[in-house]
Amino acid sequence: MGQAKRRREAGERVAHCRTCTYCCVLPDIHALDKPAYKPCRHIAGGGCSIFGAPERPTACLAYACAYLAARLTDSPDRNRIPHPLDCGAYFHRDPVEPVVFLFVDPARPQLWKATAVAELMKAELARGNRLFITDRGRQMVIRDAYLFSQVLARDFVAIADAEGRPLDVPSFR
Repeated sequence: MGQAKRRREAGERVAHCRTCTYCCVLPDIHALDKPAYKPCRHIAGGGCSIFGAPERPTACLAYACAYLAARLTDSPDRNRIPHPLDCGAYFHRDPVEPVVFLFVDPARPQLWKATAVAELMKAELARGNRLFITDRGRQMVIRDAYLFSQVLARDFVAIADAEGRPLDVPSFR
C-alpha cells in the first residue's frame, strides 16, 4: 500500500499537489491581477494560503490540472499522467472547447518532451483536440501531429528568441 493511500485511510488529507505551485505562477490569473510567470501573492508554505477560503476566486476554485483532476476523480489516466514537478509542465483540458492547455516550466523547458506528457499530448491531437502551449513567454497552437513532432524535435522558443521576435507573454521577462 502506498503512503498516500495509508494516510487517506487513516483519515488524513492527502495533498496531491505536494509543493507544486505551477498553476499559481505560470498562468495569468485576472481575478487576482496576477500576470503570467509571476508568483501569486497568496502562495505560502508551498501552497495556496487562501485554499478553501471565501476570498479564493472562482477561477481558482474551478481549476484542477489534469494530474490533480485524474486523482480526484479516480480517472483511468491517474497513473499515466505524471506529477507536474516530475515532468516540468502541467496541462488541463478546456471543459467546453476541444483544447488542451500545456504550461511549461521555464527552468526545465525540455523535460516534458521526454516524459509521458509528450505521448499524452499526441493522444489528445489524435482525438481531435488542439494544443495551446505556453513556454518561456511564447505561445503556440498545435493542430496536427506533424507540427507537434517538430515542437518535440526543436526548441522553437530558442529559435524565436534568436530571431528577435517579441514575446507573446511580455510578463515573462
